[in-house]
Order: sequence, then C-alpha cells, then structure tokens
Amino acid sequence: MADRGQLLERKPEIPKDIVDWLDQTFPVVSPKLDESERQIFYRVGQRSVVDCLISMFQEQNDKLLSQKD
Repeated sequence: MADRGQLLERKPEIPKDIVDWLDQTFPVVSPKLDESERQIFYRVGQRSVVDCLISMFQEQNDKLLSQKD
C-alpha cells in the first residue's frame, strides 16, 4: 500500500466525462424558502466537491497546454 503522504503529493487525473456528469448531477441552485439550513449546507457541500474537481480538471489541462508550447 502506498504511503498516504505520497498520495497527497500527486493529484489524480480527472476525466472530463466525470466532471461533466457531476456538474449536471449537482448543479448550482439557489436555496428554496422551505429548505432547512441542514439541507442547504448539505447541497453546498456536494457542490463544493464538484467545484474542486472542476478546478483540478482545468489546472491539469492548463499544464498540458503549457507543456505543448
């Protein structure tokens, strides 16, 4: 089993189809008046993971493009 420190040093490659699927499954939505804070925080947490993966995907593609130059 790999050392946990080594796993944290290397970001995994994020496939576009997974990012797109997650973005559609957990979209940015405004809270509804009848939702509890708990429900709102839960959805915000889901979306924050999607936003993180989108950011990682963009970063990995920017690195690929800069390597080609």
